[in-house]
Amino acid sequence: MLHKNRIIHLEGVLNARELGGLPVGNGRVIKHNTLIRSGKLSNMTQKDQRELLEKYHLAKIIDLRNNNETGEYPDPCVENVVWKQVSIFPDEQEGISREDHGMDPLERVIQRGKKFALGKGARWLLETLYAKMASDAYCIGKIKEFFDLILEHEEGAILWHCTSGKDRTGVTGCLLLYVLGADMTVIQEDYLYTNIQNTAHRTGLLQRMRDKGANEQWIHEIEVLESVKWEYMQSFLEALGDIDLFLCEKIGITEAKKRRLIEKYTEEKKKNV
Repeated sequence: MLHKNRIIHLEGVLNARELGGLPVGNGRVIKHNTLIRSGKLSNMTQKDQRELLEKYHLAKIIDLRNNNETGEYPDPCVENVVWKQVSIFPDEQEGISREDHGMDPLERVIQRGKKFALGKGARWLLETLYAKMASDAYCIGKIKEFFDLILEHEEGAILWHCTSGKDRTGVTGCLLLYVLGADMTVIQEDYLYTNIQNTAHRTGLLQRMRDKGANEQWIHEIEVLESVKWEYMQSFLEALGDIDLFLCEKIGITEAKKRRLIEKYTEEKKKNV
């Protein structure tokens, strides 16, 4: 029930949903048409743009990817929409950077699966990256930059995204929901909903790997990579320690800023008439 009416059905964008309607305590919910999370926008169609502009009044896009990713799969320019890049990871980040730009996309996925199977595995990579987002000074600085953009925004919807809309987008979404007053049950449900929303994409990708003759162990590693588990978010939360202290001391979310965010992005839940 938390998710059905929040899905944004776009032709060329994976994992798009708004946070509007999510409960954040004290009888309040997140305002509709204000906060949107998604995967990369490089395949966004004109119809998608119209949907986001006309229905959601999209005004700002925050791209959490690094220069290697944005160079290969750039976001389209959307008229009258501000685009900001906030690279959560640096360009040289292992597991994020791409050294195989010229390779066929499916072959690249297969080779990544093989590399994970022969190495420490996709799960290890994800847990490591999540923990790094909470402990690395560069990553923390970028999360602060993300919050500064959210805080200074005035009108229209903000859409933020990474590649699949699950890890970097998931972590920033988790922190934002927490600041707005959501409890961990709501945060967890929204985070894990990516697994449901990306089912068709994930299943199709794994089948294309099988059709290409990929080893089942390699396929399993890509399935892990394309999914989310709450254990990954727990790696992030454990690495940051006290979440309130982290938000205050590292991200600069004072009580005054928190009140401004709540006032800006939430409203009293409307009673059924």
